[in-house]
Amino acid sequence: MSKHYFFVGIGGSGMSGLAQITRAQGNFVAGSDRNYDRQTDQELFTRLQTRNIILHHQDGSGITPEIDEVIISSAIEDDNPDLSKAKELSLPVTYRSALLARIFNSARGIGVAGSSGKSTITAMAAKLMDDAELNPTVFNGAIIPDYEGSGGVGNAKLGSSNYVLAETDESDGSIVNFYPEISILANISKDHKPVSELKKNFLRFIKNTKKAVIINADCHYSQELIPQVSPDKVISFGFGKESQVKAQAANLSKEGSTFMVRNTLFSLPIAGKHNISNALAVIALGIKLGLSLSAIRDALKMFRGVKRRLELVGTAGNIWVFDDFSHSPAKISTAVETLKQIGNRLILIYQPHGYGPTKFLKKELIETFNANLTSADVLILLDIYYAGGTIDKSICAADLLKGIRIPHAENLKDWKKVIIKLKEISKPGDVIVVMGARDNSLSKLARTIADNLNMVLTTKTGA
Repeated sequence: MSKHYFFVGIGGSGMSGLAQITRAQGNFVAGSDRNYDRQTDQELFTRLQTRNIILHHQDGSGITPEIDEVIISSAIEDDNPDLSKAKELSLPVTYRSALLARIFNSARGIGVAGSSGKSTITAMAAKLMDDAELNPTVFNGAIIPDYEGSGGVGNAKLGSSNYVLAETDESDGSIVNFYPEISILANISKDHKPVSELKKNFLRFIKNTKKAVIINADCHYSQELIPQVSPDKVISFGFGKESQVKAQAANLSKEGSTFMVRNTLFSLPIAGKHNISNALAVIALGIKLGLSLSAIRDALKMFRGVKRRLELVGTAGNIWVFDDFSHSPAKISTAVETLKQIGNRLILIYQPHGYGPTKFLKKELIETFNANLTSADVLILLDIYYAGGTIDKSICAADLLKGIRIPHAENLKDWKKVIIKLKEISKPGDVIVVMGARDNSLSKLARTIADNLNMVLTTKTGA
């Protein structure tokens, strides 16, 4: 029987995907979001509405006695008007992660975990499984271009088989509630929680796994967990000789990469050594699913990437403009390493993605910028992203600058100043990247930069 669900914070990357799948299963779905009230992220909410999802203002008015279950994310505060109304009506309230685990654990679950690379690995695995006609239901934390064409947001798809492929979230500790048939652990680094706590939760996740644990042997912290799992379950991947699925003869370029696995040549049309690592995890998954190396190769060579993961959004003359989701030190380091293979100088525009995360990672963020940027590079910090609600604001972007040693670093507080600055300093050979999480409007900033630079160059050349 169909049910009535209400999603509080429906615009979140995990919430929107879950809402779409719940609606596609034949249920009535409604929801609210702060950004809907602010009239931001309008394309996202329009896409949800095309899926016959009803949107309300987040003022309690959408919560009625007919609702069977209210779904909230861990970011929803106790005094949220919708949550307060749900409690007043004694309606069942369920965390997003619990609903996802309910769906996942009742199916043949393939769970993708790790501090970095989850969305890309999930999207690669979805491409592989779709091409192999395994037809999984897919939950991803980022938009998969292949899914955008079918309407909706593009971060989820209802499949016709009993497979559920899901990106799992370690940030709130809920990952321990998932019981995969096959799990992938991409890596472990400080993000959201201390490494010691992350290791404990990831270990529980892989111990919950029924059949196979695919794990990154190149990651020191992940490698430490291998002896604690039954050896017959483990499939390791990486570049080292101890890996069971090993990349050899890797060749990197700004267009992508080629590499060998078990005497089969793979080509990947997205750049970066880290993406070879992501592909190795998916190759291991394909092998475990009984697919041939040639079938896995054919799927990966057609992989189109995911939105906001080193996404090239424009070029202006010999200047490249990228949009990227990186926000933690490990992600930033990996992204910078890849971008530096493309041009001569990097101009990095970074928005810290919250007051709590910035305070938690302050030391590591400063070290990351100092270690990865040179005196020729430019760092522009935007103000810390504020999503609303009550939060300790005792840190600001300018506090990061106090420890950053590169000479060309500053805090610019609005987009206009950023664009003016880029018009003044940009030159052929530059790589510009807009980097940060949670704030979907950063994609618009990246595209606006590309458009403005094109106009400037057109004016200069008289074209």
